[in-house]
Amino acid sequence: MKLRVLGCSGSDLPGHHLTSFLVNGHILLDAGSVTSSLSLEEQVRITDIFVTHPHLDHIKDILFLADNLIEFVAQHNHPPVNLRAMPEVLDAISTHLLNDTIWPDFTVIPANSPVLSYAPMPAGTPVEVGGLTVTACPVNHAKHASGFIIHGPGEDEAFAYTGDTGPSDGWWACLAALDRPVKNIVTEASFPNHLEELARISKHLTPKMLRAELAKLPYKPKVFIYHMKAPFSEQIQEELHLAMDGYSYHLMREEDSFEF
Repeated sequence: MKLRVLGCSGSDLPGHHLTSFLVNGHILLDAGSVTSSLSLEEQVRITDIFVTHPHLDHIKDILFLADNLIEFVAQHNHPPVNLRAMPEVLDAISTHLLNDTIWPDFTVIPANSPVLSYAPMPAGTPVEVGGLTVTACPVNHAKHASGFIIHGPGEDEAFAYTGDTGPSDGWWACLAALDRPVKNIVTEASFPNHLEELARISKHLTPKMLRAELAKLPYKPKVFIYHMKAPFSEQIQEELHLAMDGYSYHLMREEDSFEF
């Protein structure tokens, strides 16, 4: 599996793109920075968007992607892009975003060939998409937020993506219960250690909290860290250097690419 970082920042500032990852050229994990990162030719290849939660920094480019694709879909009878998430997350998007007030409802336009389609996926039920198997597992963040565990066709092709999360026993228990350990984990460190109270209130992690979360696994995965708040980036990086002692970790950057 190939993972391309379109955006991985917890802040929207020049040079810092919001969260979105492209898998194998046609599957998105969240959609914070899609249309600003991909050419139109790359955008029309997207078939599915897996959404962890409905906070704006993870969904805003669903709107602009749909707008970009409408003429292509109409001309080529292109199948709709599937929005895949927990049912309650899709309900939030339908009610508060694609509601003909904030943005047109592209799940019904064009009438003969809509641009988008809702595809609910309950927690724990694997979904087969493009040769991958994706399973949602709840995390402690927004209401009904989930992370995703992604398995490729190869025996060891796998990674897990928490999305935004605070301390979350259920997520780590879900990983620990798998028959085969997932050795690559994409997860967050949003705030520096001195803002732990704010991190807990907003259901995010600091470097110290991240280390405590990883200790809930019976093995040490390789950790790919995203969602640093840009004003605190330098301090977070210094604290990760200490907190992640004994772990192999990588600080994600826009346009990084990885193979799992």
